[in-house]
Formats: sequence, C-alpha cells, structure tokens
Amino acid sequence: MFQRNKQAKQKKRKPIDSKPVYSSSIREVADHNDSSTSKKPHYLWLYAFFVLGLSTSGYLLSPYGRVNQLYVEGETIVPEQLIMEASQITSKQTVIGTLSNRVAIEAQIQAALPQIRMADVGIQGINDIVVHVADYQTVAYIDNGNRYQSVLENGVILLDDLTVPLGNRPLIKGFESGSTLNKFITEFSKAPRDIQDSISEITYKGSEENPYSITIHMNDGNQVKANLNEFISKMNYYPVILEELGGQKGIIDMEVGVFFTPFVSEERAQEDSHETVDNEDLNEE
Repeated sequence: MFQRNKQAKQKKRKPIDSKPVYSSSIREVADHNDSSTSKKPHYLWLYAFFVLGLSTSGYLLSPYGRVNQLYVEGETIVPEQLIMEASQITSKQTVIGTLSNRVAIEAQIQAALPQIRMADVGIQGINDIVVHVADYQTVAYIDNGNRYQSVLENGVILLDDLTVPLGNRPLIKGFESGSTLNKFITEFSKAPRDIQDSISEITYKGSEENPYSITIHMNDGNQVKANLNEFISKMNYYPVILEELGGQKGIIDMEVGVFFTPFVSEERAQEDSHETVDNEDLNEE
C-alpha cells in the first residue's frame, strides 16, 4: 500500500511544460495589428501630398495665383513704364511662374535698358510683384550742339539724347565717335568722384603733333592743359597745386611737367593796351 501511494504521488508530480502556449488565432491577430501599424505612416504621406497638390492647384486657378500689381522701386531716372515694359510681366502670368523665371526677367530688363545696373524681381504681399532697380551713374554728357548724350560710369554711351543735361556733370566737347572718345571715357570713369565733380567741361584739342591734347575747364575758374592718356594720374595732384597757387587763377599746363600762367585781369589788359598805344605815338614822333 505504501509503495502504491508513493507511485501515485509521483504520477501527480509529473513536470508541466512552463512555456506559454499561444493559439494560431492569437498570433494572426498580432501579425495583423503590426502590419496595419506599419502602413499608417505611408497613408499619412499620401494624404499630405494629396492635400498639398489640391491646395496648390486651387491657388493657381484662383485670382490670387496670378499677378495683381507690378511695382518699381529704387533710385532711378528711367521712367517706371519703360522698366515695366522691359520686364514683360503681365496680369496673365502666374506669381509662381514669374518668380521661377526671375533671373531671365532681370537679365532682359538690363539688356533693354543699359542704364539699369541692377534689377531684382520679388513678391510683395500675396500676389503683387515688385522690381527693385539701381542705375549706373552718369559721369559726363557729350555735347552735340543742342543735344546731350549721357556717359555712364561703366563707359556706355546712351543712344537717347537729352535737350538739357541733368545734374552738374561735366560736358565733353570736340570728340568724334571712335577709339579716342572711348579711351577718354574709360580713363575718366576711373577718376575719383571728387575730381569728376570739380570739372565743368572737357574739350578735345588734338592735332597731328599731339593727338591726345585736351583742355579742362574747372569749376573754380582755372583751365588745365593735359594729355588724354595720363590726365587722370596728373589730376590727382590738382588739390596740391591749388594750395601752392594761393587763390590765383590761370592756366595750368600738365602736358609736360607742370607750369602755371596766370590770367590777365581786365585792368591789366587795359593798361597793357594803353602802354602799346603810347609807345606807337612815341615812335611816330
């Protein structure tokens, strides 16, 4: 009896497998949940792309997607209407299309209007386009009698002429179109602004002996004789020469070295004429 009970107890103590047992249905549910979770980000991206495309299409088709107003801003003497026409921007164009083509628009403005140094196309507000511009400065005017052509700081001569020169820029006289004029403009454009501002008129006096001779009329009343190919380097010494002259007015010859000849005053001229007449009378006696 004792042994049978012991065997019975040993049968009851039979070890049980400790690993959990999952049914096939539970595993299928878990796999399904994992796959649906991984697909959610994919659906969100598609949804966002669809909404963005729908919004963009609605903007382009709406009046807000097209150019409303065109503005010109900046310091320029070029009429705004000419800049607008050169840009070829119209209300039929879309804002996005205009901005994506901005580089070409800026280039065609500068090509059509040589006086424009810089053009920048941008957006203002929701659908307004603004063109920011800046000019090349006019350094001189070519005097063609009663017509004047602008000479820009980059050496370009504008074909359109004016009846009256604008501002206090020097006049260029006596030059014929060609290499001599182009050479002078190149040299003059390099001159410091204070030197340019001190000149009122430049006249070409070239001859067979000296094809580069020019006469410069200064705003202070002096005249300067110089050679075209080196007058800028010598004009840098003009302020020092003025200090040495101490207020005297006359002709400063810089062609070879530096020489000064004072102007003859009217009183001195009259005295010289009287002395000449008296000498003639004495000779007759």
